[in-house]
Amino acid sequence: MKHILPTFISILAISSTALAEPPKTEKEFLARFRQAVSHGDARAIDELTYQEGMSEQDKAMSARANQSLVRYAYEIRDVALKDLTKDFPTSAIQYGKKVEMTGPPVGVVEVKYGAGASGASESSVSTMSPYTVIDGIYYLVGPKSSDLGWTGPRDNNIGFMVTGQDAEKAQILVEWNASGVDLIREFTEPSSTFWGQYIRAVKVTTESAESDLKLVVLENGATIFTSDPLQGKGTLVYQRKTEQPVE
Repeated sequence: MKHILPTFISILAISSTALAEPPKTEKEFLARFRQAVSHGDARAIDELTYQEGMSEQDKAMSARANQSLVRYAYEIRDVALKDLTKDFPTSAIQYGKKVEMTGPPVGVVEVKYGAGASGASESSVSTMSPYTVIDGIYYLVGPKSSDLGWTGPRDNNIGFMVTGQDAEKAQILVEWNASGVDLIREFTEPSSTFWGQYIRAVKVTTESAESDLKLVVLENGATIFTSDPLQGKGTLVYQRKTEQPVE
């Protein structure tokens, strides 16, 4: 199974200090990023990141995330710039805060890993870090957070899974609440977990006559809903009992 790392907050969370000679070309930027990752140098990753608008707390969060980018004991197979996916998240809400990017992302740096340190097995791990170009200089994107004033319960780990034949072809619309803020997003992946108070609704639509699907909704690692199977074209719907039906 392929693992795309890190999670959204980890993708955002990288700090920075100014470089004497910042990278002004894709080639220079990729070379510095690859060197930092291959040498396990989180400080060098800090120096590649745009920190405008970051608080000290944001920088501390970034420093922790930098360590996650250099911890993999695998051979680096490739480092390349990739386009943003259509549904690439540019902000997140959790724990009473809204986390945004310090600059508009124009793509991601993808690192693909090969064999482990022992050389015994091939890895399928990859990491993706968003980057931006500001005044002709290439930077990794950092996080900047703002307090929403949320005084309610702490956000939980919530999520969904669409399983079965042709799950990857389904259209998935999810509504949820995080720190008192109502959110809605169309997901292209058949399963995802994220932080929030609860999932309000999930609508799964398939146009494949060969589909054989089930919808599972998760809360704090436990299954709170499992749909009946859907075979062929149609729709699966989860609706939280206190909410109005999804359109």
